[in-house]
Amino acid sequence: MSRCRIMNLAVIMPARDEEAHIRTSILSIPDEVQAIIVIDDGSVDETASIARDVLEVRRVGCEYVTLVEGGGLGVGAAILRGVDELLSQINNPSDWAFIVMAGDGQMDPSDLPTLIAPLDVYEHVKGNRFHHSSGLNNMPIVRRWASRLLSVLTSLATGWKWGDPQCGYTATRLSTIDEMPEIRDWIGYGYPNWWALKMAHRSISVTEVPVRSVYSNEISGIRIRNFLPNVSWMLLRGLWSRGWSWYILGRGSRKVPLFARMVLIITWFSAILSLLLSPVKPTLLITTLPLLVISRFVDFREQKSRTSLRDSGRGSNQRVFDKQHGR
Repeated sequence: MSRCRIMNLAVIMPARDEEAHIRTSILSIPDEVQAIIVIDDGSVDETASIARDVLEVRRVGCEYVTLVEGGGLGVGAAILRGVDELLSQINNPSDWAFIVMAGDGQMDPSDLPTLIAPLDVYEHVKGNRFHHSSGLNNMPIVRRWASRLLSVLTSLATGWKWGDPQCGYTATRLSTIDEMPEIRDWIGYGYPNWWALKMAHRSISVTEVPVRSVYSNEISGIRIRNFLPNVSWMLLRGLWSRGWSWYILGRGSRKVPLFARMVLIITWFSAILSLLLSPVKPTLLITTLPLLVISRFVDFREQKSRTSLRDSGRGSNQRVFDKQHGR
């Protein structure tokens, strides 16, 4: 496996009631990884026992291997528990990146080199199952459509182009998460969207790479009828918060040009008004889409400018990287 040039790599693996998959998941982690942290997130089966035995095998050739208790607070909390454990064992977070690989076997280890390659120039890399050549033949249809909807909402809320924000297969610079205490305010399902919101507010550099969709007989803990409204509302609140901060109050890493601020303010408020009045006059929905397209275009350009400002040297390297990889 080719490693990103400047990083030591850790795998953080949350698992809850995964006794059927945890052994294979741990053994599939590439040998080049320097640390493996498995978080037992309140399992009531033999997940912890099996993981403990398999981790003993993985100690050979690995700098740090451990099993920690997650407390059953949710997958987001379990991942952050793993991050805290890693931070407690190292001296310099800037030298490390962590990869999230779930204990249910849904993340193909052969995709890991592709996932970590952009870390030389990006701070957070997400897998995109929609862009993989194998397609989404195995993804349940309900989850597929829910993911599509949340892709649109997450893109609007963050100012980035997200193709698969729900994918949990990620690689992240450890120092980035270490500097973001607000990332801990959402700890359950939907944490990828929350991370995207908080990273967007700071204009942290992100990208997506194709990863394979792996589904077999796993049972998901997500209940779409509860999950979808909750996460959608979270994203809409995040959009409002960032828009108010950047375009109304003028806060952040740069002063938004007056013309861009006026365009965003007019289009956003007009779109919201159209949506609110649409039950009385449904034809107003026709005007909502072009207003959203205009505001999305202006917001995307502003987000891109702020991301470049965050690290101008890395920004130029991003353009080279994207050109080399046909992005």
